[in-house]
Amino acid sequence: MKRTTICLIFFLALVFPVFAKDVAMPPLAIPTAASNGFGGTHVAYTDNVFSLLVNPAAMIRVRQRSLFALAPTVMNPVFLTNSAKYSANVVSAATDDDFAALGDALGKMADDISRREGRIALGLELQEFPMAFAWVADGFGLGIWSRTFLNTNIEGMWVSANIYHDLIVPVGFAFKVLELDKHTIDVGLSIKPFSRIMVRQQEVITSLLDDQSDFAERIDVPFMMGIGFDLGLLYRWDIGLSAGATFTDIFTRSYVINNFNEELRNNPNYYVPFAINLGLAYDFRLGNFWENAPFFLDNLGFTVAFDWRNFVGIFQQSDYLNYRNTFLDIGVGLQVSWLDMIRVRLGMNELLPAIGLGLKLGIAEIDLAYYGREFGREPGLLSTAMVDLSISIRPQARARNWIWARRSIVGLITGIEAGSGSEDMDTYE
Repeated sequence: MKRTTICLIFFLALVFPVFAKDVAMPPLAIPTAASNGFGGTHVAYTDNVFSLLVNPAAMIRVRQRSLFALAPTVMNPVFLTNSAKYSANVVSAATDDDFAALGDALGKMADDISRREGRIALGLELQEFPMAFAWVADGFGLGIWSRTFLNTNIEGMWVSANIYHDLIVPVGFAFKVLELDKHTIDVGLSIKPFSRIMVRQQEVITSLLDDQSDFAERIDVPFMMGIGFDLGLLYRWDIGLSAGATFTDIFTRSYVINNFNEELRNNPNYYVPFAINLGLAYDFRLGNFWENAPFFLDNLGFTVAFDWRNFVGIFQQSDYLNYRNTFLDIGVGLQVSWLDMIRVRLGMNELLPAIGLGLKLGIAEIDLAYYGREFGREPGLLSTAMVDLSISIRPQARARNWIWARRSIVGLITGIEAGSGSEDMDTYE
């Protein structure tokens, strides 16, 4: 039976894009500076409110609220800084009629573009603002998140715009499947109602300079509403080892309510492609292995994580239009923490490096990340540097004793419970 179920899941994952007649769109996500500096999200290590979207099974051990967050992202910050400097020099030289300085500034600007071989990704992103509310406690959670994404890519003679604004209202439930003294297996489900305004358009640069261009008339600006479903599994061993799997966007469809471009009448419906994500994580504190360790070392923690996202893409590498290079879906991360207050992160995602720093001061969290992102379908095709800053208020949530999370499913069937249970179970006694 188990083998048949696994085969059925993989069969549906492989044939799903074949029968999809709607238009694919980017997934619904709320990336954070903490995860981006750690090699991306990790389905086996997500014990916070973002488990609602990353792996709902982790909610069984989460007690956290999100009350406020301001999280801007800047794409290609070095190029933007240089461009601003060169533009200021151009204006200054033109004002002073200094043609030598003008030529020098324009030449440096051209050199900066040529070094990137005519491929540049620019943009801004704003996560969790103005909506940044979430609450997760012991197997139940809900949230209201917003995200604004503005991106313009220049590739040779082509320029493309990718803009969308999301409002996501996820609701999640988590259940204990098996609970032994040292091992647990949990499962979770997230329901994701959402709205999205989206602009995706591509055009030849020279045509934009043409007075007869109908580019503005062809811009598709749909306002859509829809719903999505995610399923997550999480295994934990009390030595700090965990393994996770998520089946995201099992069904994520949207219906176009309106198109802000009145010239367009035939609006397709949109969907997010189904994905299977696999992950491993190992989290330990040095004091657990070293008795009588000095205070500094006793409170030093390490976390390593590995994820292969959109795992079914391995079997679809010949479908270049719908799947990118599968190695871009691999993410690895290392986090070193002290007193759960200072966190230093290293990682690799989309075959590009990442580094991050986190500071937790009570309910306030500050995270900074500098990392690479690949906007192309092949490594190095359209890579760009990103800078994330996040300032958030996330207090602890009060413990809850939901009826569906009191006992494991196996325990209900067999009547056998774990000898000691997890640490969180102590709060229910």
